[in-house]
Amino acid sequence: MPKKIIKNISSGDSANALTKPTIASSKDSLIAPSLFKNHLLKVKDHRPEIHYTNYDFVITGVLLFLYILFIWLYVTNYKKLGQIVKGFYINRNSNQLSRDELSIGNRVSVFLSLFFIVTLTIFISRTMSYYGLQLFSRDVPFSDIIIAFALVTAYSVKFATIKLFGYIFNIQKEANEYMMTIFLFCNTLGLFMLPIVICLTFVKQVSPVIFISAGTGIIAIFFSIRIIRGLILGLNSSEISKIYLFMYLCTLEILPIVILVKLFKLNII
Repeated sequence: MPKKIIKNISSGDSANALTKPTIASSKDSLIAPSLFKNHLLKVKDHRPEIHYTNYDFVITGVLLFLYILFIWLYVTNYKKLGQIVKGFYINRNSNQLSRDELSIGNRVSVFLSLFFIVTLTIFISRTMSYYGLQLFSRDVPFSDIIIAFALVTAYSVKFATIKLFGYIFNIQKEANEYMMTIFLFCNTLGLFMLPIVICLTFVKQVSPVIFISAGTGIIAIFFSIRIIRGLILGLNSSEISKIYLFMYLCTLEILPIVILVKLFKLNII
């Protein structure tokens, strides 16, 4: 009996027959079922494809240019930038800037006005895009051009109107002071809106509503300061009629904002 067992095990065919089923069964128990079988995924591309991100390189280039321009202004005109920011809410600094002949033709003023137009245009465009609003065209660059042109036109008309009222009512000094206040409002607001616009464009992990709310809050604060300074300027002047001051603030300052807010709410609700 022992001889027969040794003889059967020593034969090659019998050994292979005994070991192969054991190895196969162990492999079957170790290998997990494939994840690429029995699923609902459909094959779209049989070869690797390059993934292209929908990225606005034009806006990136514009914001990069503004950032480099801000660094250059900060390095070369640090004191002037500080005076402009303080001049918006401190009357003494505003008078100093008036004596220094800060105007539209000044180099720093030109660049800061560019900041204001570009940053506010991008902020309005991104806000409208987030809420699904369209301005005459679905083409975003064309809409941005329209927004920028509307801003330039609106403030040009505002400056011309204030200048005309100052000439008609013989209050050129007060008119020039209020124009300086608006001018400082635009220059300072552009600086504060730059980080908001950069975050709204590039930060995707945070909801855009947060940056839109922050930008809207900054604009509201700056606008309120501008109205208060204009009101104080008018009340302190004996040459300006209080009735005309009230009519101006209501028709040319507050009413356009109310109309824009009302139209915006009607389109997003």
